[in-house]
Amino acid sequence: MAALITGYYVEKNYIKKLENLTEEVSKKSEDSFSWYHLNVLEEEAKNWLKEESGLSDIVIKELISEETRPRILKDEAGILLNLRGLNLNPDSDEEDMVSLHMWIEPGRIITTRSERIFTIDDINQSYQKGKGPRTTADFLIQVIDGISNRISDYIYDIEEQIDEMEEEVLTAERSKLRSLISEKRREAVIIRRYIVPQRESMARLYREKIGWLDEDDKEHIYEFSNRAIRQIEELDTIRDRAALVQEELNNKINDQMNRTMYILSIVGSIFLPLGFLTGLFGINIGGMPGTESNTAFAIFSIIMVLIIGVEYWLFKRNDWI
Repeated sequence: MAALITGYYVEKNYIKKLENLTEEVSKKSEDSFSWYHLNVLEEEAKNWLKEESGLSDIVIKELISEETRPRILKDEAGILLNLRGLNLNPDSDEEDMVSLHMWIEPGRIITTRSERIFTIDDINQSYQKGKGPRTTADFLIQVIDGISNRISDYIYDIEEQIDEMEEEVLTAERSKLRSLISEKRREAVIIRRYIVPQRESMARLYREKIGWLDEDDKEHIYEFSNRAIRQIEELDTIRDRAALVQEELNNKINDQMNRTMYILSIVGSIFLPLGFLTGLFGINIGGMPGTESNTAFAIFSIIMVLIIGVEYWLFKRNDWI
């Protein structure tokens, strides 16, 4: 039997009651439940939690908090689970992960958010088609699976971008590539900061004795914990690869700079004695040799060419060029 949705906070400023899409209320079974999704930026949602939800002050405080680390809190009435998902809202950075708070008890689920969460939208759309989660355990697993899948896809995209950067390190515009590498390293660090406690929450959820989670459900949660471990390992690999690409790019930049300075040094070394001679013979005082000779300039030019030839021979002999 599909879940009985008795309340859903839509994008407007009120709580709208939705009729069950597949069953009548009178046919509600033990597996069906009420789901409330609240935007805690709205005062009406906060008032409903405080006055009508019947939850403890500690749980309400967690549900209305806008920024929290992933964690799980269990008491006799139910469990409180805080998760983090990618921020896929327009004009937002994915790595600035949004918070999803969940209170789950037999027969009721309350989810709260301050920004739109696409995994919740997917579940809502599945209910609109009559294919939503049938039990509280199914609901929890679909939420975790949706959040985890989007994170995995995002990590895979970062890995592909790092692959492209490794190929472009020799050809791409270096200043632009350096900023892109730094950005990907920053994204990996930020996402990892939230996935580590999220994995710990999954591990604790697996260990907790919760009556409405059977062995199959716990196996799914265990797999989510393992997936989070793989995501952390992949993020560590991305960070290391980005560091290697950045190091290689810095080496290329240093090599190019050293090569440029080397060429300038060679040119300066060649023209240093020539500059001395031209400066010496350019002084306008009496007694300078060749001032009365018509061939003096030609002889002087030949001498300078010979000096250049001797210098080039010396540089080649000592493997300086």
